[in-house]
Amino acid sequence: MIPTSQKFQDEIRAPIRDVYAKIQIDYSDPELDQSIDIFVNEMANISFPNQVADGVENVIGKIASLDGSWELGEYILAPTTELEGQMGWWGKQLSNSNGDFTAPYPTLTATFISRPIWQLKVVGDNQRGEYPVNFNIKLYNESNSLLYTETVTNNILISWNKKLDTEITGVTKMILEITKWSHPNRQVKITEFFTSIQETYEGTDIISINLLEEREVSHGSLPVGNISSNEIEIKLNNESRKFDTGNRQSPLYGLIKANRKIRAWIGTESELVPLGVFWSKDWTVPEDGVIASTKGRDRLERLNNSTYTTSTVQINKSMYDLAKMVLEDAQVLADYYWLDDELKNYIVPYAYFEQQSHREALRKIAEACLGQVYCDRNGIIRFEGSSYTLNRILEKTTIAFLQSEHPAEFEVIDAYGISPTDYFKKDNPSRQSDIANRVIVEVQPLIVGAVEEIYNNSEAISINAGETKTITIQFNHTPCIDVTLNLSGTGTIVDSKIYAWGAEVTVSSPTPGSFTLSADGKPLKATKYTVVKQDDASIADNGVIEYKMSANPLIQTQAIAETIADKLLQYYKDPRRDLELEWRGNPALTLGDIIMVDDYTRGNGDEANKGYYYITKQELEYAGYLRAKLSGRRAL
Repeated sequence: MIPTSQKFQDEIRAPIRDVYAKIQIDYSDPELDQSIDIFVNEMANISFPNQVADGVENVIGKIASLDGSWELGEYILAPTTELEGQMGWWGKQLSNSNGDFTAPYPTLTATFISRPIWQLKVVGDNQRGEYPVNFNIKLYNESNSLLYTETVTNNILISWNKKLDTEITGVTKMILEITKWSHPNRQVKITEFFTSIQETYEGTDIISINLLEEREVSHGSLPVGNISSNEIEIKLNNESRKFDTGNRQSPLYGLIKANRKIRAWIGTESELVPLGVFWSKDWTVPEDGVIASTKGRDRLERLNNSTYTTSTVQINKSMYDLAKMVLEDAQVLADYYWLDDELKNYIVPYAYFEQQSHREALRKIAEACLGQVYCDRNGIIRFEGSSYTLNRILEKTTIAFLQSEHPAEFEVIDAYGISPTDYFKKDNPSRQSDIANRVIVEVQPLIVGAVEEIYNNSEAISINAGETKTITIQFNHTPCIDVTLNLSGTGTIVDSKIYAWGAEVTVSSPTPGSFTLSADGKPLKATKYTVVKQDDASIADNGVIEYKMSANPLIQTQAIAETIADKLLQYYKDPRRDLELEWRGNPALTLGDIIMVDDYTRGNGDEANKGYYYITKQELEYAGYLRAKLSGRRAL
């Protein structure tokens, strides 16, 4: 549950309540806006100019520089890649004793598709306390005509910004020229220059918000190896015609398109709670209506649009290691994912992935350890092991001391209670598809074969004098290890990248001619067998209900197969009445939280049993009011 104040809980649970909402959209999300290009006329040996348009103003730390300012113990080394942290653009020329630079001055240029500019921003280095003192900003249109010039002198702010009196439309290029720095004998250090276009909507700006979040998708069978993208649908007031795609006077002209970052909140006047981070799909803006709407999906949906092509055969790696490799290859920063330590208990002798989406690779890992992958309300990808949710009921059980004539200790489960006055409709369905008392798991151990030819292309490839070519080959068998590449003809192999499924081979030649490629290696061949587990007591009560797990190349040992089968029987051998609830809703409740609902409300005493459930799915509907649907899997 998202931490909130007691005042919030009192207000959201009140019989009569006022519900508020907020939506924030980044229309020029630098993380996805491929139209933004950054150019500089100089830079240090380590410098990341593209970061000046990523919306991050805080530098990773006090980065050391060979300008005489470095003191041991106080500074850190510069990151080696953009993914390691924020650094921004560092120039090469050092300012003189007065902080002045000489021509040609350090200059940064940002180009992008035509858009309006109504705010200017220049951010220096907040960790080193350095900033530009004198600088010029120039705005140009697509004809390279100068539209606006801002000349700044004697600036004393690390983060300088100015809201223009009149917005400048049709801007395609911005130039920052720095003539004086805050410190002598230093190079320029600019963290942010391009101003992202962000708008916030509240009150009557918002027509409705619909959120769908889930962590189990059964598809008519057991929910095994779940990976689910959350979705939000927003409808905004377009009476001003701001969202019309043809409105050239709109500050959003040319920006109403897919991949706009959306954040949303719902709560009370005193406190709002986040609903998540999403990226828009297509927009619907009818000219004869006053509503602009779009749907957004979370970070996991983006992993469905990128391909994992660099997988190599990994020997004796855990599911934790494999998930980390996939996420790092997808360039998901460590701050944006969380991996359960339980994944370290599942070791794969020979792990590999054929070419597939990053999301599908994560799904296969989740399936092979009965994990669950979803995004939380902060936009963090969570990969939880099979025991994570089950253990929460134990962690939420606390010892209380009963004050009475005969004091005693007793166990109390910390759960969010939903009373009959809170809900409109309740059902406890028993689904046959969620029962299994005989489980079959296929094991696919891999055996290392002898060296053999795994690729041969008899068709010659031509190459010119002085030319370098990169050829992608695919092995006859996947996967292979100990691969040797061979070239016959003109040229030499100057570089190669060998993957589980094939290789990228770079060939160079000083003379014209042709060549053929071949490869030898040891194929890893699967020998398949099955592990069968069953629960005789459940079979006696319910008959045989068989579940055969789909084949997964990561299940390679009998120990893992037996663990999977035992856990599936533990979870699904007996019929359980889960929960479907339509109720008033509380946006602070999140997936995996434990709720308590009366199982039977018409009886007294022992008949009014308390049911405890994990939240597996939520639908929140806001339209000036709040209403919710909730699905829960029984915990006790």
